[in-house]
Amino acid sequence: MTNITIPASDTEETKTLGYIAGVLMLVCAPAGVILSYLDRGKASPLLAAHYSYLIGTFWKGLLFLVISFVLTFIVIGIFASFATSIWYLIRCIKSLVYLHRGDVIAKPSTWLI
Repeated sequence: MTNITIPASDTEETKTLGYIAGVLMLVCAPAGVILSYLDRGKASPLLAAHYSYLIGTFWKGLLFLVISFVLTFIVIGIFASFATSIWYLIRCIKSLVYLHRGDVIAKPSTWLI
């Protein structure tokens, strides 16, 4: 008897999860920015630095996303969009790791990772 397996990328569930993740990013990221703006003033210096870093990440990521969308018409935007996603993910993970360690982010306003 042979077992036939379907690769995960070909299933409807995987596609559905991708769509759900996209919608959640569109809803959760702005909500996170709003909460960061509200809580930054009354937070400890550690949390205030993280809030500032994540607020900057959101706005810079949005700028990069718009630029990537415009560049999509000359194909390079597809690669720019992918790079923006990786950059955004790395900055969010960095913030979580630093927060878990109890470290302040040295330059919250940086454009780099």
